[in-house]
Amino acid sequence: MKQTLRPTGIEVIGNIPWGTHFCHFYQTEEDLLSMQVPFFQTGLENNEYCIWVTSEQTTVENAINALKAKVPDLDVYYKRESIEILSHRDWYLTNGRFELDNVIQSILDRLRIALDRGFEGLRLNGDEAWMDDKTWHDFLEYESSLNPAIAGKRLIISCSYQLAKCTATNVLDIALLHESVVSKRKGRWEILETPQLIETKAQLNLERELLEKRFAKSTRELSRITQQVKKERSERKKAMVSLRKSQLHLKTIVDTADIAFVLFDSDSHALLFNTIASYWSTLSFGVPLKKDIYFPDLLNEKGRSRFSEMMDAVLSGQSLNYEASYQSQDDSPEWYQVSIHPVMDDDGKAVGVSCAASNITRDKLVESEHERLSGQWVQRNKDLDKFAFILSHDLRAPLANMLGLAKMLKGTNVSESEKSELEGLLFQSIEKLDDVVHNLNRILELDRTPSLKKENIDLTELVNEVSAQLKPVIKQNAIRMVTDFNRANNINSVRGYLYNIFYNLISNSIIFGLQMKPPVIEITSEKEKDRLIIYFKSFGKANYLKGKKTEHVSYKKINVSDKSNGTVLYGVKNKIEFLGGSISVRTLPGSGKEFRMELPFE
Repeated sequence: MKQTLRPTGIEVIGNIPWGTHFCHFYQTEEDLLSMQVPFFQTGLENNEYCIWVTSEQTTVENAINALKAKVPDLDVYYKRESIEILSHRDWYLTNGRFELDNVIQSILDRLRIALDRGFEGLRLNGDEAWMDDKTWHDFLEYESSLNPAIAGKRLIISCSYQLAKCTATNVLDIALLHESVVSKRKGRWEILETPQLIETKAQLNLERELLEKRFAKSTRELSRITQQVKKERSERKKAMVSLRKSQLHLKTIVDTADIAFVLFDSDSHALLFNTIASYWSTLSFGVPLKKDIYFPDLLNEKGRSRFSEMMDAVLSGQSLNYEASYQSQDDSPEWYQVSIHPVMDDDGKAVGVSCAASNITRDKLVESEHERLSGQWVQRNKDLDKFAFILSHDLRAPLANMLGLAKMLKGTNVSESEKSELEGLLFQSIEKLDDVVHNLNRILELDRTPSLKKENIDLTELVNEVSAQLKPVIKQNAIRMVTDFNRANNINSVRGYLYNIFYNLISNSIIFGLQMKPPVIEITSEKEKDRLIIYFKSFGKANYLKGKKTEHVSYKKINVSDKSNGTVLYGVKNKIEFLGGSISVRTLPGSGKEFRMELPFE
């Protein structure tokens, strides 16, 4: 099975696998552009996300012009956001300083974004002519860390160095840190690695991927190698050669895997670990692994107790497989699938512990999101059943009345006075049916929220917008609107849904509250921990002051099957729960009502 290779656009390099990290030496700007332009042209044509980091040798403007000469439809790629062309200050420096971890994390973040947006992978080139002696050592450490960080990932990274700024020692240091080295001087290409060797590396990468899939088998193989090394130590003449071969074999396996590996002695000191294990240790505990480090010192009190129990169990001969989570430095949880096995000596005694872990945080997030969406769909189906029942009830009552009254009007023995009374009742039923249809249309029309994106919302402005929409009705019925958002006036939420909620509550209070003339609507808010509490009251003016003395009356869950307002309150309740909130109600003197809504601030 041959691994798929990606075209570079550079003739002397040809095709390379994902995860390749190579470098390029140049003399002039022309030499530099002759490689970078076809490199990025090929990436764009093959649906790759491209990042070109320039230096003093080539400005961002010159890079754009050079690429546009070969890619006439470059504007189309920009519109699709397929390429970024940045200066080295914007990419490498944070507050004027080069920070290794930030740059590597930026690359991995860009890769995640590229894959989420449907690109095949990420292609990146950086011109390193901006470096000086002060940053040289840190940058070499960054170059060294890139290889394990991008191994097996959909990334191709090239680094360009200006020969005039490099000493012979610099060139050697750089060459040793890259998988291949190419140079263009005076129009001539030179390469320090052949395409055949690149294809060989591709095959090795494929073997590494197959090895990762056989995770359990790899762990047993590591234990077997450890025992074999111990046995070979007794053979003095062959000990050094055999040990060296075994160490190189083991290092190749653990350093090129996406699986973190740590070998502990019986006293919980780290004897051997790979780069990714040290990197994850930094993410989870803020400290990289070091040889002979006492691992329990990195854990909190609860973690130390669990680790001690685990070590006792494994050293007694058990093997453990479990999932564990740790809080990373940004307080987000990192999940790992952990497999732990004892390491035995020739006498069958456990002398150490081998621990392998794979990061399953992304799988956990996908699983959590799936459960959340499933729960939402189940709840939505239940709500739809309730809504169908409410709507059926609200429509059936006036229709039944209309049918009965129509039959009575068709009777031959109905007097004129009875007919007039029956006609009046018929018109009342028609008006009731019209109200139900009007409410249904209002729910369906206002539910067409154009965007579910959250934004910062000013409650005063939002209620004023709703009041302006209902101004003719408010004025005609002498409605008094009282609002007080001084204690909490802003919330980060979906604007269309909040507008819908206020519109329905206000219009519903007007329709069903006219018997409390002149009606008063009061809306206030307050903050309670991480929740925004909104109180919505509707009174008759005579009971306005009494309404402030009902604190002893408890709130109840909203009953959307209430005949007077079921369809409207269904829409309100549904949207509040979608936003992660809740709504309850209590009765005020004089048939008044107070709704209490809780919404999350974020």
